[in-house]
Amino acid sequence: MPSIRTIRTLEEANEITAVRLTDRRRFSKVGDLFRLSPHVGVFLWGRMIKRARFFGEGFEANLVYIYDAISSERPKAEVLTPSNLIIGPAVVNNLGWVRGYWEIIASEPLRPGDIREKHLFVRYRGAGSPKHYDLVDEDGRVVTDAVADPRTLFHSGFSNFNHIDWLVRGNLQDRSVIPQ
Repeated sequence: MPSIRTIRTLEEANEITAVRLTDRRRFSKVGDLFRLSPHVGVFLWGRMIKRARFFGEGFEANLVYIYDAISSERPKAEVLTPSNLIIGPAVVNNLGWVRGYWEIIASEPLRPGDIREKHLFVRYRGAGSPKHYDLVDEDGRVVTDAVADPRTLFHSGFSNFNHIDWLVRGNLQDRSVIPQ
């Protein structure tokens, strides 16, 4: 089970450790399959799942899946499933693609099996203690009929490529896939 990582300093939060994969500035669309690299020579795969207004906000953002699939070549379809995510579904801005840290490799229509039936997120109360949280849906409404381990979910806020890289990097370091 993944551990909850905490950013310790502002410098750590602002440091970009992701590997830039392309100079091509692009915007993603639903169904795009992309790869990212938290360490030179290590590639993970992600998918743009949905563009919508999340958590009751008035602007659109992107829901992405980052798969637990490490390969320089496109993994087989059975590995790119909603049950094989390295972090929970995340709501992000466009910076990963626009700045070239996320490289779009293919675009295909999403099939029903490509998407989770329900997306849940963690909304921490107070200082963010792992014991004080609510589960919320894509609209930010508290969900009381679901049971989920908060360590397997993403937070109920907006993120970017750098935060995703930081979480993925920590997971891969914990598994000794990449150096500390």
